[in-house]
Amino acid sequence: MTSVPETTPDDVRIVMNLNDPNNTQTVGYINPSSQARPQNQESQDQEAQNGNKHQTSKPSGGRCSKPCLIGLGIGLAIGVLLVIAVAVPVGLTRKSSSGSSNTVTTNQVNSGTTSQVTTTTVSTTNLQLVQNCIGQDITRQPVIIDTDVDVDDLWAILYLINVPTVDILAITTVGDGFSAPLYSSSNVLSLLGLVGCTDGIPVASGFSVSSLSTGWTVANSILAGIDNYLTSSSCLNQSTDIFLQPSPFDAVELIIYTLKYSRRPVDILALGPFTNIAAAITRDRSIVSKIGTLYVSGGQFQSLSAYPTLIPNPSLGTYPYLAKPSGTSSNVFLDLLAVQRVDDSGIKNYVAMPSSIQHLLPANLSQVDMKLKALNITLSPFIYKLITSLANCTNQAESAISWWDNSAAQLMVQMQNNNTNGFCTTLQSVESLYILSADSDQLFGQGLI
Repeated sequence: MTSVPETTPDDVRIVMNLNDPNNTQTVGYINPSSQARPQNQESQDQEAQNGNKHQTSKPSGGRCSKPCLIGLGIGLAIGVLLVIAVAVPVGLTRKSSSGSSNTVTTNQVNSGTTSQVTTTTVSTTNLQLVQNCIGQDITRQPVIIDTDVDVDDLWAILYLINVPTVDILAITTVGDGFSAPLYSSSNVLSLLGLVGCTDGIPVASGFSVSSLSTGWTVANSILAGIDNYLTSSSCLNQSTDIFLQPSPFDAVELIIYTLKYSRRPVDILALGPFTNIAAAITRDRSIVSKIGTLYVSGGQFQSLSAYPTLIPNPSLGTYPYLAKPSGTSSNVFLDLLAVQRVDDSGIKNYVAMPSSIQHLLPANLSQVDMKLKALNITLSPFIYKLITSLANCTNQAESAISWWDNSAAQLMVQMQNNNTNGFCTTLQSVESLYILSADSDQLFGQGLI
């Protein structure tokens, strides 16, 4: 968001910049003596001042007369009072927790350009109002979920809503993965409405076009089953609240503002292509320091020795791709350039649930029933159908369904809580090196994904 000037009476200009909480107020004074103005402009100004009951004295012979000096003194006094009366009530200020003061810069505008003339140190207050709007619970780990809203993404969201140690600050959707752009946010809102969780979690729509498309897209026949999963009469057949509204911010704005105004570093769970995250970092790189850990669903590991050169190998495939190569990770393949941009941004902590591991976690419904019975858990009919109907609703075999994105969500919770007895028993630390490859499907080197 760019600074938007607001002109107030008597040539006082207040500039509010919500994009930078440390630069919250700039007051500029128009200096009429800094440039020669046309006679008709001066007359118009004199008439306007007379209409406002202000009197000025013109210089005579290059010097100010005694009435002029008196008038000048009165004018300066009025000007100071006016600045205090106008600037102080509307200024959004910030005070550190230690009670220290910040500096507000006063600028002078000359011939259309701004030059700094003085600085004033003032006592400022905390960004409490802005932070309260986030609704953050500082006793829980803050998380942003960025998702392409496939059905397994809904499973992950439903799981995290019920984890008492997780505070979901925002859900942002990307439309270049396994959901159509117009359905992604609406399906998240519908899910939140169906489970009674419509307050406190803003949902925002993001990009629908990849940073670097491989030419391959998800088939419309698959998207139809995913997009209508909640409402189709042949599937879950749920009635949803059409009055639920997304955030007024788009996904990139919501990611930026949530990170900037969070009281502590925020983890990001990437359940789809990295398009939104890359765009947010590109727009405002200062948010990188507020990212705690980036948790990723999908990707592959491959040794750098398999790629001795960066020169594309034509035998790997031809752009654009008409089919997704076997063994590739969709969340990487659909926007490889975005993944590389995020990696190059300087985020310190990455954790990935690789695709190869996710495929070892089949969604076996018999096992689900046995586990629920063993734990004496009874799910509501809606929740049970949400978890168990994917194969039937999308005309797939049950063996083709795995615990994809929700396994990444579970891994995130396990690591956030330093749980050594979680479902993931072996973790590997690796050095990351990301390169673009001609087959555009993986991040290579001992990389994260």
